[in-house]
Amino acid sequence: MTLPSVTRTVDGSGTGRDTHPLLTVLLAQLIYAAGLLGGLLLYQTLGAALAGTRPSPPLIAVFAVLQQVIGHAPIFLLLWAWVRFYERRPFAASLGLTWGRLAWKQHAAGFGLGVAFIAGWLALQAAIGNLGVDGTMAAPGVPVAALAYLLPAFYLSRIVMISIEEILYRGWILRSATARWGAPAGIAISSGAFALFHFAGPLMLIFPLHRFTWVLAANLVLWSVLAALLTLMGGSLWAALAFHATPLWLASHVFVVTAPGQGTPPLAIVLLSQPQASPLLGEPATAGPFTGLPTTLLLALLCGAAYATYRRRRTRVTPAAG
Repeated sequence: MTLPSVTRTVDGSGTGRDTHPLLTVLLAQLIYAAGLLGGLLLYQTLGAALAGTRPSPPLIAVFAVLQQVIGHAPIFLLLWAWVRFYERRPFAASLGLTWGRLAWKQHAAGFGLGVAFIAGWLALQAAIGNLGVDGTMAAPGVPVAALAYLLPAFYLSRIVMISIEEILYRGWILRSATARWGAPAGIAISSGAFALFHFAGPLMLIFPLHRFTWVLAANLVLWSVLAALLTLMGGSLWAALAFHATPLWLASHVFVVTAPGQGTPPLAIVLLSQPQASPLLGEPATAGPFTGLPTTLLLALLCGAAYATYRRRRTRVTPAAG
């Protein structure tokens, strides 16, 4: 996709009206908070409907997807209403979720980059002696054949969960800030807001999943910068969405790092430990692959490569755009 089409998608030019970038940051939190409360109520309804049901791998796969769809549906609905009735834009197209063959290619590219990120993270942790293999196929009661639908279902559930973050921060905030103040400001505002969301956002105030460290905060900023560059280069969210979801999926179900006394996770293809776990070296956590200075180095290298590619593509198409 050439830069002119990227600009039409990301910067909000054309029909409709833009929400002020700073207002999008505030509204993103309010929409997320209100939608989260509604999602929790719907999730409880789903749990009550399935109460007493004997768990089985097929039911677990279905429940994993339904849990995320139902839990996030109110957030999508509220954002859709704002974009549709205030900004007067088509929801999916204006926020970078256009469908087509290119979407699949970009998703595949983001998936590959996510796999490469996990491979690099594992290699760096092993290089500093902070990675041990404690077992394989640590999935009590889960038949190997069930992995054929459990793993795709868990990936799909991650996509649903991550999509709202990508739509809010890369699809909405990045687009709005880029339209008004340019790409550097858009990247800075969306990345700062994204990092802050993981420590002081509505979900974290209810369920404090992440312990603040400067290294983790820096890594979240770098991660968001990389996702923003992918979005600007591709003109859609598909690459950033897959790149965001894939490492979390792999770290939750394939290469799973556990802390001492944590017990065996429900599903882990390879069970790992970190004997020198610390915020600086990396540690088991909800944001496990995003902790530690080795991850900082890896993300800095990826950001540098992405920025060089972005500048090269932009330079190549600018004369034609004039």
